[in-house]
Amino acid sequence: MSIPDSTDQFETVDSSLKMTCIDSFATTATALRRALILVLVASGPATAAELDSIEPSIVRILNYAQQPNWYAPWDALRATQRSGSGFMVSGGLIMTNAHVVSDSRHLVVHRNGDPSPHRVEVLHVAHDCDLALVRPLEPELFSDAPVLQFGELPSLGSTVVTYGYPAGGRHIASTRGVVSRIESQLYSHSGADSHLAIQTDAAINPGSSGGPVVQDGAVVGVAFQAAQDLENVGFFIPTEVVDHFLTDVADGSYDGYPEFGISVSSLESPAARRKAGLAADESGVIVDLVLIGNSADGLVQPKDVILEVDGHLVANDGTIVRDGMRLGLGVLFDAHQTGDVIKLRLLRDGVRLLVEATMAPPSRQFRRFARAYDVLPRYYVYGGLVFVPLGRNTLETLGESWASSDEKHLLYEYLQRFYHDPTALTEEPVLMLRRLDHPVNANGAWASNLVVKRVNGRAIASLEQLVEAIESQRDRYHLLEFAYYKRFIALDREEAENAHREILERYGVSVDRHL
Repeated sequence: MSIPDSTDQFETVDSSLKMTCIDSFATTATALRRALILVLVASGPATAAELDSIEPSIVRILNYAQQPNWYAPWDALRATQRSGSGFMVSGGLIMTNAHVVSDSRHLVVHRNGDPSPHRVEVLHVAHDCDLALVRPLEPELFSDAPVLQFGELPSLGSTVVTYGYPAGGRHIASTRGVVSRIESQLYSHSGADSHLAIQTDAAINPGSSGGPVVQDGAVVGVAFQAAQDLENVGFFIPTEVVDHFLTDVADGSYDGYPEFGISVSSLESPAARRKAGLAADESGVIVDLVLIGNSADGLVQPKDVILEVDGHLVANDGTIVRDGMRLGLGVLFDAHQTGDVIKLRLLRDGVRLLVEATMAPPSRQFRRFARAYDVLPRYYVYGGLVFVPLGRNTLETLGESWASSDEKHLLYEYLQRFYHDPTALTEEPVLMLRRLDHPVNANGAWASNLVVKRVNGRAIASLEQLVEAIESQRDRYHLLEFAYYKRFIALDREEAENAHREILERYGVSVDRHL
């Protein structure tokens, strides 16, 4: 996961490239026409022989999904149908994208040319790298289908062919394109994780997500997202990310990418290098921040210069050379599983030293920077006040432009506070999201989007602490104090408790909490 240092990081890969997952939510009439045009103008489909060897292993996936309502967390949004693609891998399983199968209520696949739907279930899902494995409920369904084999990282300028069911179509389409860029990109499904991705001009359209990208008969990636603002620019997940996922789930569960937990700055300025104490023949990046509770905690310190990672020299711009390519430093951390040891050579106060760190998964608090899927929102309702943890999904209830919202205190709490107070990342910010108006609370001056600081004199660092502070109160009044602006609310405890059931029934709240 990328450590956020600005709101832009959650919206773009760079200043000109906005990314989006490709699925059937985009199938408006305009999007359909555009998708079909892109298929027609692609540089050429696969040959008949190629299709014959690949087609039997590719499926169309239909996901009848229902997402929670993060503004009314006891409720759910309208169910929708998504479409995507997938392909057969070993063990009778189907590989696809996480965003194709997330929040599923009913999941089926169609084999090419088969009008009958076949039920499948999600076996493993990785929202941090947008991959999933699904299992047919009919064990012999694909016994006659060839298992597609994985290949190596394709070279720049080489040709690849993508396969899938674009634009919700019922027939496989293929597009041929050229590999034009290999580097770390923001994965738009989570909105916060960056991993290696490959850019191609092979059209990747709505419904193509999860389809294989093939070179010389082997799968070299999984189609997953496109650049919204550019024509014929798509991205696929390379096999090294796929291998990381498959290795992780080999023990029956998915742990996720471990988090080293540092923020660094480049040392491209000669003056900055001299100030850091680098010799003329040395290069590296300087550590700005070490996040409490992650792999680097206690081993790496702010102001350390990272000279080398796992034997790879670190350039002043934060890149390394691997397999003849210059890539971002993050690919070396991504190469490890939870429990692996990573080796760093550092410069600290003029002393060069070797540090070994055991890679650990990110904390629950750290994952709040990513969108959550396949989970019910945590919340608590008391006296008509709705309390939730502050996370990405909740912020997105402010609208698509949430990162430029007027709620600047929320953006600071979410994006910046832990830079100034590293202990903040060990806490769970709790938000009074909204008020269900009732006479017991209607006279309060403040109604929404307030970060809770104290309740009845107790500091609040999690939703559970807030519940305990409220439900253990025996005095006549509750006092809720909020961070920023010195705001507060007082509630009459007896009146709030007497009105509790009435408020829940009036607003259709089935249960007052999910913790």
